[in-house]
Amino acid sequence: MSSSNPLISIIIPTLNEEEYLLNLLNSIKNQTYKNYEIIVCDSYSEDKTPKIAKSFGSEFILVDKKGPGPGRNQGRKKAKGEYLLFLDADVIIPDEYFLAKFIKRIEEENLGLANVFQFLHPFNVKDIPANIVVNFYFKLSSYFNPIGGGFFIFVKKDVFDEVSGFDESINIGEDSDFIRRASKISNYSMINQYIFYSNRRFELEGRLNLYSKYIYLHFDELLEPVLGKIELDYKFGHYNLSNESKKYNFLIDKINFIFSENKNHILELYQKNISKTIKKLLKIKNLRRK
Repeated sequence: MSSSNPLISIIIPTLNEEEYLLNLLNSIKNQTYKNYEIIVCDSYSEDKTPKIAKSFGSEFILVDKKGPGPGRNQGRKKAKGEYLLFLDADVIIPDEYFLAKFIKRIEEENLGLANVFQFLHPFNVKDIPANIVVNFYFKLSSYFNPIGGGFFIFVKKDVFDEVSGFDESINIGEDSDFIRRASKISNYSMINQYIFYSNRRFELEGRLNLYSKYIYLHFDELLEPVLGKIELDYKFGHYNLSNESKKYNFLIDKINFIFSENKNHILELYQKNISKTIKKLLKIKNLRRK
């Protein structure tokens, strides 16, 4: 087990992220935990991304091959820390004690790989179903076939090296591929903390479109018997609270409760759904080839 104050290398791949990067770097700067370095791995941005990164004293490196996978791999080459924390540029760490609490948990449980809950920001009642469904699925998968978004991936450097980092031949889903491979050689957990990520993907692609993709690929077996039990109250009067963190802590509690109450049934349905999901993915790939 390492020291109680290990160096964390925070690695952020970027491409024209001036609209978001400043908020992320400010949220890192506000952390009470200070033993970190920031490495921004940029794919030749044409906006103010380089200027913003350098203004925070971040190490700034240019990456010839575009994509988050190559950026993260290049960041690892510069990293001095025992721990690597990969963040997307549109993430915000909402709590100044986040890193301190997170590292304490990592070392208490001797984790080599970890993720957290990830919620859309700014808060919108329309996004409550997505917040619950996506995190519920990440929580479910963490028990036997871990996946996760690249918004937040924590890994020990030696674990990263043993699995040879991110597969740069994968354009979409390189984050889940990495988590799956790393979880086979290391203790993994989805910790009960959360970060924010921008809802820009939902705004650009449309909420209904993205919901449909998730449902088609993963949830047709689970929606009716399990997720149908989620009583979504669109009034959400208890969200009109001055303490914003209560909104998200409530969602975490809701997801954990649903899982604990239905664990055996959920696992059984998930196992049945795996083969169907694989067939669907293969069908999509074949259609794209045509």
